[in-house]
Amino acid sequence: MFPNTSLLQPINSQRGFLLPLALFIIVVMGVLALTISRTATQTQSASVQELISLQSFYAAESGAQRGMKALFFDVNNRQAADAVCANMNLSPSYNGVAGLNACAVTVTCSCRYRNGNDCAPATTANYASTATIDVLTSFYTITSIGACGQNEYRAARTIQAGAFMEQQQ
Repeated sequence: MFPNTSLLQPINSQRGFLLPLALFIIVVMGVLALTISRTATQTQSASVQELISLQSFYAAESGAQRGMKALFFDVNNRQAADAVCANMNLSPSYNGVAGLNACAVTVTCSCRYRNGNDCAPATTANYASTATIDVLTSFYTITSIGACGQNEYRAARTIQAGAFMEQQQ
């Protein structure tokens, strides 16, 4: 009663061809899934960063507009505008403003005469009709820095806007 060895022979001749193929497919599919997952994560992160960068740009632009308003709106002469510029240090709040409520803005102003010297609103001789041509024009530079977001999702943008005012003779 020995077993029939002819029935066992086809089983022994199989080499396990599907097992390496299955392992290969599993490994390749795993690497592909990991690659797709990383790409999706990076795309999402880039989209968030781009949105925050855009928010900070608009916050800085809005700050520059507020700076120009503060500089020229209630000012009726060049000496007063120079004084407003010299003392400008705005930090407008955007709480309650959709899209900008997580942003901080700082607005400053610098003033120079045509000759390159800093404006001196306390020196009334610079505003007299007998003043030299070098001090008859004030050039203003409003610098607005808008920053939004936190940690790795933080962006800051700087906008500078320029204007000038000439003294009428």
